[in-house]
Amino acid sequence: MKWWPALLLPLALPLHAAEPTAEELERWFEDDSRAQPYDFDVNTGALEFLAAPPPDKRVPHSRNSLTLNAGSLDDGWVEQAQCHENLDPVPLAEVVYSYREMRDLRVVSAEGIGRAWVEGQSVQMENIERGAVLCVAAAARLLRREGGEYVLRNGPFQRRFLDGYFPLRVTLTLDYPAQRLRVASIDPPQEPGFSVRQSPGRIVLEALFEGKLYTEVRFRAVGE
Repeated sequence: MKWWPALLLPLALPLHAAEPTAEELERWFEDDSRAQPYDFDVNTGALEFLAAPPPDKRVPHSRNSLTLNAGSLDDGWVEQAQCHENLDPVPLAEVVYSYREMRDLRVVSAEGIGRAWVEGQSVQMENIERGAVLCVAAAARLLRREGGEYVLRNGPFQRRFLDGYFPLRVTLTLDYPAQRLRVASIDPPQEPGFSVRQSPGRIVLEALFEGKLYTEVRFRAVGE
């Protein structure tokens, strides 16, 4: 299982669970006490927003916070924090990032996880219990200039097990200097299962979906 909030140049990861061994899979399939992600109908990667959680199913929640400051407009570096809640009970899992440039990736806290450690642009986990929580932080060069706009792309966010994609809830909170930037566009557009809330200096995106989710926020300088 792999996960990413990967935010498209990625920002957050994908969430993945590392592929288990044959022996681990056999023990998992035979364990009726686990709430397996494969209890859902299998999605093969196409994005599908869900108006409501599947009944009687546990859906992990990825909470993401991105902070753009004045320096971000010059060098593109963005501070980010991320907490993955209600993780699947699996023997091995990983949170994978695929940024062009990333630094200071670290595990802030881990609950219900036997071991969690940083390995390159990933956080590896062992012996995850039902309902486990992992919180990480890092900085990544995510903000790009394209013509007269500043562009922040994130993704893919995904909850993947073997070849299937399963329901995932994502909250993305983006703070930016309102005295310097104004929002030009947000993609994808709002629809059931994907909401957008805005206030001066803050955007909150809420998504419930399966498949792969990419987001894009475009800014223009105030006064342009």
